[in-house]
Amino acid sequence: MALELRKAQRSKAKLRLGMSAPSGGGKTAGSLLIAGGLMKEKYPKLSDAEIWAKIAIIDTENGSGELYVGSEIGGTKIGEYSAITLDAPFEVEKYTGAMDICEENGIEVCIIDSTTHLWSGEGGLLEQQGNAAKRSGNSYTAWREITPQHNHFVERMLQTPMHLIATMRSKQEYVQEKDATTGRTKVTKLGMEPEQRKGMEYEFTTFFEINADHEAFGSKDRTSVFDQKTFKITPKIGQQLMQWLEKGTTDDHVVIATAHKADKNKSIKEVKAEVIQLCKDLGGSSDAVLMSVVKKYAENGNPNSITDTAELSKLRSELVDLKNQATK
Repeated sequence: MALELRKAQRSKAKLRLGMSAPSGGGKTAGSLLIAGGLMKEKYPKLSDAEIWAKIAIIDTENGSGELYVGSEIGGTKIGEYSAITLDAPFEVEKYTGAMDICEENGIEVCIIDSTTHLWSGEGGLLEQQGNAAKRSGNSYTAWREITPQHNHFVERMLQTPMHLIATMRSKQEYVQEKDATTGRTKVTKLGMEPEQRKGMEYEFTTFFEINADHEAFGSKDRTSVFDQKTFKITPKIGQQLMQWLEKGTTDDHVVIATAHKADKNKSIKEVKAEVIQLCKDLGGSSDAVLMSVVKKYAENGNPNSITDTAELSKLRSELVDLKNQATK
């Protein structure tokens, strides 16, 4: 694939929202409110039933994700959404398979509630890492089996054509440090931390931390709409996110330059053969435009006379561009 230098632009994108909360903090309810707001903003003329039909939850909490159907949260009626229940062992393939089912059936907002089970639940990645360490006797090398699985899961989330909301439990994080005066070790609270692999929150476009009082904090937000703000989650949050997403463009990128480098492992003979074939494809010596390009590198108009590999590669790049232009 040719390298392209192009004008940067913000294209339309799908939501990648991460949310962490302690037990009972409201991450499931908050996810549903945001999902409903997203679809209401995108499809203002659809009925509530049609809007909720576009939403699905991948539930790892023993069916608790389905308890909100028909309930009212903060004045918002939760409709009939779809659900997939995952049970132990919580393996990557189950999560990605559930996302596949949602995508194949026209779901537009997929809620994963929660990703914590994949990390620290029964049969999850931490348990698999521990078992691998026991077999090999080396905890460090055991991560070689686990890291690719986690990376595959993250990549599947980021590449899905659906809007995605991923929740995770949070827990109090502590650190041990020495008191500067007494020299004794003391334990200090650092705040709440997601029960997931460190750095997971940076994989998302936006990340909300929810506290025990059901207040959300935009700890990381590329949209800048919620960055470093504290707020209550309502459908309006989903509407604001959709408004930001829809402001992106659908236009093609403006390409400034293209580099078609020849394979550095190819011999000059092979590159020359490619150049000659390109010349034939473009009409040969009877094509004035082609010959003007070739004569920039070979005054006699014969690419066979070029002996410098770098010059031959430059000619090849120009001929590829010329061929691409001719086929547009």
